[in-house]
Amino acid sequence: MGFNTEQPIYLQIGMDIKEQIVSRKLAPGEKLRSVREYSVLYEVSPLTVQRAMQYLESEGIIYSQKGVGNFIKADVMDGLEGSMLDEQIHGFIVHLRKCGLSDEDIIGRILKEMKNPGEEVLRDDSGR
Repeated sequence: MGFNTEQPIYLQIGMDIKEQIVSRKLAPGEKLRSVREYSVLYEVSPLTVQRAMQYLESEGIIYSQKGVGNFIKADVMDGLEGSMLDEQIHGFIVHLRKCGLSDEDIIGRILKEMKNPGEEVLRDDSGR
């Protein structure tokens, strides 16, 4: 996973795990890999992974069983998709504002893209 410098690595790992949950690659109730396994997978220190786990626990995404591991909460899907979408939109707007775009420019460009989407925009069967 390539990390960006604008956000702490532990948050990026946490977001990656949340994306795996939302995309159904990880299921509610499922046990997560160990901290050591994640540290090898993400090529970071176990302390960074532990911070990611603490972040996910504080967000109500996982729970920890001492000596057993970390598990995805059974009711995790309630609101997770919406909150992740809100986080992505917020980050997108903040980034565009840092690039010097006004709110009017941002809205105009979004509306223009929605009317004439690029090839990379995916849509479901309802046209959204």
